[in-house]
Order: sequence, then structure tokens, then C-alpha cells
Amino acid sequence: MDRGEFLSLLRESLEGVIPMEEVEKNITFYRNYFEEAGKPEQEVIEELGDPRLIARTIIDAYKASKGPMADYYTEQARSEYSRERSGQYEGSENRAEGGLAWYEKALGWIILIGILAVVLVLVANVIGIFVGFVLPVLLVVILVKIMIEQFRK
Repeated sequence: MDRGEFLSLLRESLEGVIPMEEVEKNITFYRNYFEEAGKPEQEVIEELGDPRLIARTIIDAYKASKGPMADYYTEQARSEYSRERSGQYEGSENRAEGGLAWYEKALGWIILIGILAVVLVLVANVIGIFVGFVLPVLLVVILVKIMIEQFRK
């Protein structure tokens, strides 16, 4: 492995997990470290170790510095990375015509069907109450009125 491969592996391990400005700051740090070490590249690489392990340490330190907001910043970094790589919006390769991804459309249909099911259940309950309680009471009232009118004659 040479310096270029080391920095490339480090970049790949960081991108999409922490914000791009943090990735660039760390790549610059390690690039400068190589230049200022005054040792052969191979010796510096052996001294530093695996760039993926360094990336993991950087990511853990970054998340620890953000505390409870770490997940928010990580998601923001993923979104930023996706837009930068594709030159478009996140997930654009999965988007159907009309701007929504297939899973967004499917979720919309599921929600719509769920709402319709709830409305139908409510309507059925109202009809059930009407048929089971209001209709018999109404019939009894009508029959009582008819009977009262029959006795008056």
C-alpha cells in the first residue's frame, strides 16, 4: 500500500458517515502528516496502521463529540454524500417518474388503504348502531303512535 491507497481507503471509510468537511479536514491532516513525517512512506504507513481502523476511530470520536445529536449528523452526512456522488437528490436512481421512489409510493398506497379501512369500519359501526338500536326504537315509537291513534277512534 502506498500513500495514495492509504488516503483513498481512509476517504472511502469516512465518506457518507461524517460530513464532507470533516472528511476533507482529516484527509488533509493525514496528507500533511505524510509530508512532514520525514520518513519513507512505507514506514509512516506501518506506524499509522490500517486506515479503516483510523477511520473508525475518527467516526467514533466525531459521534461522541455530537452526543445525542450524533444520529442526526450521521444521517445528514449520508444525505450529503449521496447528493454529491450522484449529482442529484438522494435516492434519485430509485425514483420513478413523478419524483417519488417506489417505496414512497407503496407507503402512500398503504396509508391510503389504511385510512379507507378505518372510514369503512366507522361507517359500518354507525350503520350497525342505527340498525341495532335507533331503528328498533323508531319502529316502537311509530307503532305506539299508531296504536294510540287507533284507541282514540
